[in-house]
Amino acid sequence: MQSRIEYYRQLVTQLQQQCLAIVPNHPGHTEESNQQLLDDLQAVLADFGHGPDYIELTGQILQRIISHYPDITPVMHRDLLWFCGGQCLHYLGDEEMDRYQLLEDRYFEKAAAEPNTRYRDLRAQIFGLH
Repeated sequence: MQSRIEYYRQLVTQLQQQCLAIVPNHPGHTEESNQQLLDDLQAVLADFGHGPDYIELTGQILQRIISHYPDITPVMHRDLLWFCGGQCLHYLGDEEMDRYQLLEDRYFEKAAAEPNTRYRDLRAQIFGLH
Protein backbone atom coordinates (compact mmCIF):
# COMPACT_ATOMS: atom_id res chain seq x y z
CA MET A 1 0.00 0.00 0.00
CA GLN A 2 1.17 3.50 -0.77
CA SER A 3 -0.60 6.17 1.16
CA ARG A 4 -0.92 9.74 0.08
CA ILE A 5 1.63 10.88 2.67
CA GLU A 6 4.12 8.20 1.56
CA TYR A 7 3.74 9.37 -2.03
CA TYR A 8 4.52 12.97 -1.13
CA ARG A 9 7.37 11.94 1.16
CA GLN A 10 8.92 10.18 -1.84
CA LEU A 11 8.59 13.36 -3.91
CA VAL A 12 10.28 15.46 -1.22
CA THR A 13 13.03 12.84 -0.94
CA GLN A 14 13.48 13.03 -4.70
CA LEU A 15 13.67 16.83 -4.49
CA GLN A 16 16.24 16.57 -1.72
CA GLN A 17 18.40 14.26 -3.86
CA GLN A 18 18.16 16.67 -6.79
CA CYS A 19 19.12 19.57 -4.54
CA LEU A 20 22.04 17.64 -3.06
CA ALA A 21 23.40 17.23 -6.57
CA ILE A 22 22.87 20.86 -7.64
CA VAL A 23 22.84 23.19 -4.63
CA PRO A 24 26.21 22.75 -2.84
CA ASN A 25 28.18 24.66 -5.47
CA HIS A 26 25.30 26.74 -6.79
CA PRO A 27 26.59 30.05 -8.17
CA GLY A 28 25.07 33.27 -6.98
CA HIS A 29 24.33 32.02 -3.49
CA THR A 30 26.46 31.91 -0.40
CA GLU A 31 27.63 28.60 0.94
CA GLU A 32 25.55 29.26 4.06
CA SER A 33 22.41 29.92 2.01
CA ASN A 34 22.91 26.73 0.02
CA GLN A 35 23.53 24.72 3.18
CA GLN A 36 20.43 26.21 4.84
CA LEU A 37 18.25 24.96 1.99
CA LEU A 38 19.72 21.46 2.29
CA ASP A 39 19.35 21.50 6.08
CA ASP A 40 15.73 22.65 5.79
CA LEU A 41 14.94 19.82 3.38
CA GLN A 42 16.50 17.33 5.79
CA ALA A 43 14.52 18.74 8.72
CA VAL A 44 11.24 18.56 6.80
CA LEU A 45 11.89 14.96 5.79
CA ALA A 46 12.71 14.01 9.37
CA ASP A 47 9.34 15.36 10.52
CA PHE A 48 7.31 14.56 7.39
CA GLY A 49 3.84 13.30 8.23
CA HIS A 50 4.29 13.81 11.96
CA GLY A 51 4.64 17.44 12.95
CA PRO A 52 1.94 20.05 12.61
CA ASP A 53 4.01 22.35 10.38
CA TYR A 54 5.66 20.04 7.86
CA ILE A 55 3.32 20.99 4.98
CA GLU A 56 3.80 24.72 5.54
CA LEU A 57 7.58 24.33 5.88
CA THR A 58 7.71 22.28 2.69
CA GLY A 59 5.76 25.04 0.93
CA GLN A 60 8.25 27.64 2.14
CA ILE A 61 11.10 25.54 0.77
CA LEU A 62 9.36 25.20 -2.59
CA GLN A 63 8.82 28.94 -2.79
CA ARG A 64 12.49 29.54 -1.94
CA ILE A 65 13.54 27.16 -4.70
CA ILE A 66 11.24 28.84 -7.22
CA SER A 67 12.44 32.34 -6.35
CA HIS A 68 16.14 31.71 -5.69
CA TYR A 69 16.99 28.51 -7.59
CA PRO A 70 14.95 28.76 -10.81
CA ASP A 71 17.15 26.18 -12.52
CA ILE A 72 15.91 23.56 -10.01
CA THR A 73 12.24 24.47 -10.49
CA PRO A 74 11.76 22.47 -13.73
CA VAL A 75 12.85 19.22 -12.02
CA MET A 76 10.65 19.85 -8.97
CA HIS A 77 7.51 17.69 -9.09
CA ARG A 78 4.42 19.86 -9.52
CA ASP A 79 2.42 17.57 -7.24
CA LEU A 80 4.31 19.15 -4.34
CA LEU A 81 2.82 22.55 -5.17
CA TRP A 82 -0.68 21.07 -4.79
CA PHE A 83 0.24 19.21 -1.62
CA CYS A 84 1.52 22.35 0.09
CA GLY A 85 -1.32 24.57 -1.07
CA GLY A 86 -1.37 28.20 0.00
CA GLN A 87 0.97 30.42 -2.01
CA CYS A 88 2.23 27.39 -3.95
CA LEU A 89 -1.12 27.13 -5.74
CA HIS A 90 -0.30 30.32 -7.65
CA TYR A 91 2.14 28.27 -9.73
CA LEU A 92 -0.56 25.83 -10.92
CA GLY A 93 -3.04 26.37 -13.73
CA ASP A 94 -6.78 26.06 -13.29
CA GLU A 95 -6.95 22.76 -15.20
CA GLU A 96 -4.19 21.29 -13.04
CA MET A 97 -5.96 22.32 -9.87
CA ASP A 98 -9.19 20.77 -11.13
CA ARG A 99 -7.39 17.48 -11.74
CA TYR A 100 -5.70 17.55 -8.35
CA GLN A 101 -9.03 18.24 -6.67
CA LEU A 102 -10.59 15.32 -8.54
CA LEU A 103 -7.66 13.14 -7.46
CA GLU A 104 -8.09 14.12 -3.82
CA ASP A 105 -11.83 13.52 -3.89
CA ARG A 106 -11.48 10.10 -5.50
CA TYR A 107 -8.58 9.08 -3.29
CA PHE A 108 -10.37 9.79 -0.03
CA GLU A 109 -13.56 8.20 -1.34
CA LYS A 110 -11.71 5.04 -2.44
CA ALA A 111 -9.46 4.90 0.60
CA ALA A 112 -12.50 4.89 2.88
CA ALA A 113 -13.83 1.81 1.08
CA GLU A 114 -10.49 0.19 0.16
CA PRO A 115 -7.63 0.84 2.58
CA ASN A 116 -5.11 -0.53 0.05
CA THR A 117 -5.81 2.23 -2.49
CA ARG A 118 -2.56 3.31 -4.15
CA TYR A 119 -2.36 7.07 -4.50
CA ARG A 120 0.23 6.89 -7.31
CA ASP A 121 -1.94 4.57 -9.42
CA LEU A 122 -5.03 6.70 -8.97
CA ARG A 123 -3.02 9.79 -9.88
CA ALA A 124 -1.80 8.10 -13.07
CA GLN A 125 -5.38 7.30 -14.08
CA ILE A 126 -6.68 10.82 -13.48
CA PHE A 127 -3.75 12.48 -15.22
CA GLY A 128 -3.98 10.05 -18.17
CA LEU A 129 -0.64 8.37 -17.56
CA HIS A 130 -1.95 4.83 -17.94
